[in-house]
Amino acid sequence: QPKLVGIVVSVDSSGKPNGMTVAWFMPVSRDPPLMVVAVSPRRYTYSLIKQTRDFTLNILDSSLIGEVEFFGSVSGRDVDKFSKSRLTLSKSKFVKSPYISEAVTILECSLYADYPAGDHQLIIGKVERLLVKKDAASDNIYNLKKIKLLLYLGEGKYTVTSEEVYEYP
Repeated sequence: QPKLVGIVVSVDSSGKPNGMTVAWFMPVSRDPPLMVVAVSPRRYTYSLIKQTRDFTLNILDSSLIGEVEFFGSVSGRDVDKFSKSRLTLSKSKFVKSPYISEAVTILECSLYADYPAGDHQLIIGKVERLLVKKDAASDNIYNLKKIKLLLYLGEGKYTVTSEEVYEYP
């Protein structure tokens, strides 16, 4: 099934940022506002989130597919991904981890809980701040005429959202 794509940004104890592409995430509570992201405990990103207890979740549009693929194909243990990409970082207001300036949607999250789930950990973040790019949404709904959200199909294949919106009476 198609899954929305994002990049989780975390920092090490010295403040150096790292990003990792994710497709397994979703909201799990409105009050308090919580998001869950599934991350393998073997990933460098997981160790950073556990260390600094926060992260940002950055939803990207289809124009950034190259960065999405790059951030999901190399480890931050070995490569400074941000210095080798065209993504820029901005200082978050409520968490230590920065956010990606080019993102359509940004969620600043503090670590709320962490649960084992098979070969992954379910990282639950409390949403401390939500930012949506100007003109990307109206009436709390994405404006799909202006943005094309990137969806991961698996096996290195992607698609995008269409402009068609269906409403059930």
